[in-house]
Amino acid sequence: MTHSNLLALDRHFAATPAFTFALWSDPRLVSAWWGPEGHHLTTCEIDFRPGGNWRFNMEKDGQPHWIGGTYHEIVPYLRLMFSYRFPMFRVQSVISLTLTAEGQGTRLHFLQTGFPDEENWRGHQSGWLSSFSILEDLLLRLNGIGTVYPTLPPAKVGAVAQDLAEARRRHDANHSAEGTK
Repeated sequence: MTHSNLLALDRHFAATPAFTFALWSDPRLVSAWWGPEGHHLTTCEIDFRPGGNWRFNMEKDGQPHWIGGTYHEIVPYLRLMFSYRFPMFRVQSVISLTLTAEGQGTRLHFLQTGFPDEENWRGHQSGWLSSFSILEDLLLRLNGIGTVYPTLPPAKVGAVAQDLAEARRRHDANHSAEGTK
């Protein structure tokens, strides 16, 4: 969108609507993805109910970036609306999310309004796009697909997995040999 007071994003995530909803409501999951690259949550407080508050500290290079708000509407697996206050940048906005089952995943319609200027709109657009890319990567890893970021060490195969692979190889070799007799 080009309107400086309205940020609309549309993303497809490889997760059910229930799990996608949990990614916004469970502090353990929110902490895994919230914040653009280079930021991480050191505080993630969520009182997930209409009228409940949320408060996060997104740190970057040791510098705190406190944000928070109040939940206004919660419709499990379908819709979420909350206020979003970022005092450091004078942003007081409202975010609404609509979740729709689509194929094997969920379509997320994201809308944020209430930016004081074009610069804040651009900064939030960049931040949300980065956060959503991190979230997509997290979902890939949770689905065992790997990561689009090459910073993770390769998975180590344990002794039990090696034993099972060897047993499968012997089984396949025996059945292949029996089929040629």
